[in-house]
Amino acid sequence: MGTRKNSQQVGARTNSTSAAASRRAAKLAPTGVAPLPPDETARLAALRRCEILDTEPEAIFDDIARLAAHICQTPFALVSLIDEHRQWFKARVGIDAAETPRDIAFCAHAILQPDTLVVGDTLEDARFVANPLVKGDPHIRFYAGAPLVTADGHALGTLCVIDRVPHALTDEQRKALEVLAHHAATQLELRVKSREIAEANLRLGREMSERVRAEREREETRERELQTRAAADATEQHYRFLAESIPQQVWTAQADGALDYVNRRALDYFAIGSREVLGWSWQRIVHPDDLADAIERWKHSVATGETYETEFRLRDGAGEYRWHLGRALPMRDAAGRVVKWFGTNTDIDDQKRLYRMAQEANRMKDEFLAVVSHELRTPLTSIMGWAELMQLGMLDDAGKRHAVEVIESSARAQAQLIGDLLDISRIISGKLRLSVQPLDLRPVIEAAMDVVRPAAKARSLKLSARYDARATKVAGDPDRLQQVVWNLLSNAVKFTPEGGRVEVRVARVDSQSELVVADTGTGIDPKFLPYVFDRFRQGESHMTRAHGGLGLGLAIVRHLVELHGGTVAVESDGEGRGATFRIRLPLLAAAKSSRRTRQKSERDDQPASLARA
Repeated sequence: MGTRKNSQQVGARTNSTSAAASRRAAKLAPTGVAPLPPDETARLAALRRCEILDTEPEAIFDDIARLAAHICQTPFALVSLIDEHRQWFKARVGIDAAETPRDIAFCAHAILQPDTLVVGDTLEDARFVANPLVKGDPHIRFYAGAPLVTADGHALGTLCVIDRVPHALTDEQRKALEVLAHHAATQLELRVKSREIAEANLRLGREMSERVRAEREREETRERELQTRAAADATEQHYRFLAESIPQQVWTAQADGALDYVNRRALDYFAIGSREVLGWSWQRIVHPDDLADAIERWKHSVATGETYETEFRLRDGAGEYRWHLGRALPMRDAAGRVVKWFGTNTDIDDQKRLYRMAQEANRMKDEFLAVVSHELRTPLTSIMGWAELMQLGMLDDAGKRHAVEVIESSARAQAQLIGDLLDISRIISGKLRLSVQPLDLRPVIEAAMDVVRPAAKARSLKLSARYDARATKVAGDPDRLQQVVWNLLSNAVKFTPEGGRVEVRVARVDSQSELVVADTGTGIDPKFLPYVFDRFRQGESHMTRAHGGLGLGLAIVRHLVELHGGTVAVESDGEGRGATFRIRLPLLAAAKSSRRTRQKSERDDQPASLARA
């Protein structure tokens, strides 16, 4: 945190800046009451969506407040949320009150600016010198509040620290306060996302229940139809006439189980003559894997007189197999002996496929939720553990510096995970937009390489880049393209063993710029290559699982590249043989020409999606 002397020197500079800001603010709000933010209506709506006001204390917010007080060395800390009339404290350290009126709240001023509000001495600030919280309990003399800003830019409240004496924050303390505020804002947004996921799951459950109910009703209707048909068709001739007129595969069998009739619809489906299916010859159209069970069930029904029902795959005239539900009811004589079997085959292939898809979707959802829970909990556990050690005073100066480094690293890791989740949410909802401009790929790539270079150096990896000057000019969003390159480079560094190589190449291919990220790392199983860019999909190797993650990075890469009008592909000769990712983007001249052509053809229509993004 620095020595007391250094803290005072930094504080002097901060207080000087704060005093100047205070004099300016006094001219705007001489009464000390903060004006309403320009986005007040939308801000209050965003706060209500969090459904957090007047809720019970939560450990995560309490830990954030305690950590802020500890880092900034103040007796008071608050996680404060501002509604129409008050500031309400979700977490508080050193203060018993649960809320205060908004018109005397320091935090009402803090949410008006994008950065941290620091008031070194309230008696020197015209906005607060007459404030009841300054003149009376708790006698505030120092205040610093970092706004809790949502992803769409609404400040819902602050994470603030307070002292009864004039105070100053070091640069490190101020940055830590802002990181913790970002973490608290992320927790607020996670509440909204968690509730949306729960509501979506509830809707899915209702839809599945409705489908099951509808299917049950269809089954009951089908059963009643069969019973009605058996009662109505007193003679075989009448029954066969009816059987030929309905859109269903219908067949009859003798008491011993040998088929003696198959209707025209079934014969047309199988593209065979009746002699090729009568008796026990029907076995040739059943899938080999289903045949034994179908025969066993049929023999059991023939022996016991029980209703026959099974699911099997039947081969059509094109040689393809589709799932069918086979059912047969016995006709009995006056003595109760079975004299005839009346059966149907119902195509259920589409229903089976939908059921399997629903099962796979549920499995992937459960796996993803488990991974999200684990990946978000891991850095948080580290943060809480080191923070508790610091709070208990169990660390020396070196240990404290290490603890802060671990906390900062864990917070960055969690912020990255949450950022990926928010990006995927924007992608799914179609709200991800680009700020497109002419740019040179070289500084974009170099900036991404600078981020991963320490990790590469730690693993003794050779990190290099080669550029074709003719291929670096494109139209795009520099921040998003840097995100794309960083995702590919971080993956390459992560999965390349020590002493390996990671290379970036930019070359011209026709009218496109090809950006290649190649490594000598663990490679990709050829079976997994088609799914590399799918959301929530990860390779099954122990290396992939060991490195964690949500399986979102490459999905985000693909979407961002496609938004730029480009393509992305991956190549790998298998595990242990490295991987090569190729991104192709239209060169700047080609992109401009394409836009002019589209604008001319669309005339008064909306501009092209890339320019609009």
